[in-house]
Amino acid sequence: MDYLGSKCPVCNQYFHADDDVVVCPDCGTPHHRECWDAIGRCYNQARHAQGFTYPGDEAAGNGDVIVCRSCGKENEKTQFFCKYCAAPLSKEDDHSQNSTPSGRSAGQGGIPFGADAAAFMDPLGGIPADTDMGDGVTAGELAKYVKQNTPYFLRVFQQIKTVNHSRFSFCAALFGGGYLLYRKMYKIGAILTALQFGMLILSAYITIRYQSSFDEFTKASSSAGTVTQMLDYFSKLTKEGKFILFIPSIINLLTLALRIVIGFTANRLYFKHSKQQITRIKSASTGENPENTLQTRGGVNMPLAISLLVTYMLIQYLPGVITGIF
Repeated sequence: MDYLGSKCPVCNQYFHADDDVVVCPDCGTPHHRECWDAIGRCYNQARHAQGFTYPGDEAAGNGDVIVCRSCGKENEKTQFFCKYCAAPLSKEDDHSQNSTPSGRSAGQGGIPFGADAAAFMDPLGGIPADTDMGDGVTAGELAKYVKQNTPYFLRVFQQIKTVNHSRFSFCAALFGGGYLLYRKMYKIGAILTALQFGMLILSAYITIRYQSSFDEFTKASSSAGTVTQMLDYFSKLTKEGKFILFIPSIINLLTLALRIVIGFTANRLYFKHSKQQITRIKSASTGENPENTLQTRGGVNMPLAISLLVTYMLIQYLPGVITGIF
């Protein structure tokens, strides 16, 4: 039987997932082992003669709170995540008494990359919720703000804080500024996205505007039998003509370089951004539970990400469509 969410009758404390529980063989009442040893018997032994049996889950919690089935602590009904360990709060949770609590297994002070899958599925990535991540922000607060893919980000954040070493973000490198907007880093994301779209639009304009020059270059390349003939072709081009031919390649190289820079810096930017937002939310909360605000203000902006992706695809394939028509 799962006793998470129930209280030990001796100490009146909720059972945690890693507690050593002793169950009375007569009535089924659970006790902490140290509590059982302290009184030397079942707490309800005097009621055994009356046929008393432990009521089980009916006695767990009350109507005003939700008991986290990961750490066993009480939370307000309005919360979506445990304010102590950041585990999702759900009545359908089904943790066994021997399951690993969120980031609290023995000797666990942060799991390195490559740890087992069970630890990776921990909402905190194996990091205790009260771990100080700098600027007065805890790992539990970061988990509530990040929401999506918290095990990865919390371990990256801890690595940045402890050894000042981040990881390359392939998602950020692939989507560039759009990824930062997706993670609600609107200011820096808008600047980088505008820069990327500007280069993309310039490349599309050059391709459409000087399509005849590119066609001539393609024809000359296919007909040139030797390098000497290609060099002779280039020597006859004007400076403007040479520059036009190389503009798309230059733009592509600049775009690639920008994506690589974003990939190397995205996690650091997100760590700094998350801590700043959490600090602002906590300092500005007046009469409102900051825990709920963290969960609603954080996360990702999926509609914006989809819109940017569609726009990017349209601009990317626009030159081919236009030149094909005309």
